[in-house]
Amino acid sequence: MSLLIIDALNIIRRIHEAIAEPDSEENVANTIKSSLSSFKRALKTHRPTHAVAVFDHGGRTWKHDLYAGYQAHRKPMPQPLRDGLLSIKQELHDMGLHWIAIEGIEADDAIAALVEKWCKAKSERAIILSTDKDFLQLLSDQVCIYDHFKDAWRDCAYVQEKFGVAPSQMGDLLALMGDAVDGVPGVDKVGRKTAATLLRINGNLDRLISNADKVGGQVGANLRKGIEIARLSRQLVSFKTDRPLGLTWKMLAQVRAQTPPSHTMTDSSP
Repeated sequence: MSLLIIDALNIIRRIHEAIAEPDSEENVANTIKSSLSSFKRALKTHRPTHAVAVFDHGGRTWKHDLYAGYQAHRKPMPQPLRDGLLSIKQELHDMGLHWIAIEGIEADDAIAALVEKWCKAKSERAIILSTDKDFLQLLSDQVCIYDHFKDAWRDCAYVQEKFGVAPSQMGDLLALMGDAVDGVPGVDKVGRKTAATLLRINGNLDRLISNADKVGGQVGANLRKGIEIARLSRQLVSFKTDRPLGLTWKMLAQVRAQTPPSHTMTDSSP
């Protein structure tokens, strides 16, 4: 038994952006075709007993209300592709893969909520299909992340090697270094390596803030000046998991009719 959670727009956007002059009608059609092939390949590769594709609903979310600059400079989805999402969602429905989009929260929030609910109810693994680094903070013995495009698992060793911290510290790392793509401000002039060093010494963001007076040099000055920004950024990279999703595990188990039995899977994490 396993749950596969597909970060749908992460897949679709990556495919669309890889196409030259992507906004033509023909190329949008190619995006739709390739995206559906990716969804089918994911089901075949992971053979889950339960699966769901999660989309952004669109519009303002609680993070926009929290910080006006959130995603302010993110390039909007081209209208032809937005229109094409309707075709993708219908095809997913036809192939038995349930999809959701929850108003007022991001797909990230819904994915984190699904993971939380699954881990409370089940002992088997949950797999997140996404290249979004925010999900690395959810990694555990039960929660796995798979990069569909590189056919690679993103595990604790990957996080340590690439970011210099443990998965449990990823949220604090992102809060300190910020994220220009999403408009998360972070602390001025604190990059990934500096943030990782500060967290290795202090353990977490709260302890680092408590010890801010002990951090020397310009880094210390920037940290003390940016304490409130760091706290705000920490909220912006967190997940809201208390919104009802309108799902039952039985609804997500419909994927069984579309994929081979998963009795050959092992319970061990990849």
